[in-house]
Amino acid sequence: MAAKPSLNGLKVLVTRPESQARNLCDLIAADGGEPVAFPVIDIKALPVEQWNDVSLSKQAMLIFISRNAVIHFVANFHTTLRDEIQMVAVGSATATAMKECGLSVDIQAPSPAGSESLLAMAELQNVAGKEIVIIRGQGGRELLADTLTARGANIQYIEVYQRQLSSPNNDKIEQAKQADFSIVTSVASLENLCQLIDGDGLKYKRLIVISERIKQRALELGFQTISVANDASDNAIMQKVRDGAK
Repeated sequence: MAAKPSLNGLKVLVTRPESQARNLCDLIAADGGEPVAFPVIDIKALPVEQWNDVSLSKQAMLIFISRNAVIHFVANFHTTLRDEIQMVAVGSATATAMKECGLSVDIQAPSPAGSESLLAMAELQNVAGKEIVIIRGQGGRELLADTLTARGANIQYIEVYQRQLSSPNNDKIEQAKQADFSIVTSVASLENLCQLIDGDGLKYKRLIVISERIKQRALELGFQTISVANDASDNAIMQKVRDGAK
């Protein structure tokens, strides 16, 4: 059996929200690295009374755009969904969360995960006249809704959480500055990281992201060495971490 790759004590900055970082941190530690948990976004659930008043009785599809969208929707929505509704995941990590929460996954975007991959699927081409609800956090990209609307669908949102800039103390910030690699899984996380850590130190170290869109934003912000994981799963991210450690 081949020896397991070792990160040889490399410090790896994990910027995911605290509730979603543990497994990735455990994998880094198991592979010989030192995980540095540095959540740059705080996720706050929105109470149901603040959700958009959307009837799900006639919907053709529910599209979940993140793990957080799944978790906060399931935690607070207590009405039985019709079997006819197609349940759609924007990627593998979202699909995994749906299954863990007891939801079916009828359509899943292929790698690389994201709105572009989902919109390219045959199942999302002929949607004229269909009622579609996108489950997401407050704000975010409009590409998915705009494109489906242009294809004739009727789009509504249910926004189930909001993102807030985290507030790490000075010790946490200093620890983060010592990292050898950084892992960032959204454009918002990338921008928050740059807001929380002054200076260009991290921009000259390896950055691992999960989409070309995040990579392009990182280039605009001055990052020099960027690797794109095949998808948003922890295993795909770890493969890029190992590749970078060689």
